[in-house]
Amino acid sequence: MNKRPRLIKDFIRHTHTLHGLLEQSKAQSLLLQQIRALIPSPLDTHCTAVVQKGAQLVLYVDASTWASRLRFTARELARKLNASGIAVERITVRVMVTNKPPKRERVTTRRLSVENASLINQTAAGIQDKQLSEALIRLGRHATKPVN
Repeated sequence: MNKRPRLIKDFIRHTHTLHGLLEQSKAQSLLLQQIRALIPSPLDTHCTAVVQKGAQLVLYVDASTWASRLRFTARELARKLNASGIAVERITVRVMVTNKPPKRERVTTRRLSVENASLINQTAAGIQDKQLSEALIRLGRHATKPVN
């Protein structure tokens, strides 16, 4: 029995299923490089993966905004791919979701304390401008009730 550890590349080469997956991954990576070369500059960095299913090509991008922009260039891209020898009838663009969107923090509503409402009412009593005084009194009514 050989005590020496086996290299993973030897294991992959000898296992038929894993070898097929490795070859498929290499082919998709090469196709992605070819597609990135044909896509305009800002879009090429956002195209993350490609899967070819017969004459249909599925392109994956990292955000919905880039998916919309790539859909506008899909017809031109299909024409370029057909000219370069890659038979494509239809291009589908999808967004690759990698993680869940961040949770929104709960915003706590700030409440007017009874003490501050009292100060606002005292200020309103000392102001001669009637409209400003009434506005401050309305504001003072929004105080939270004390908890007993």
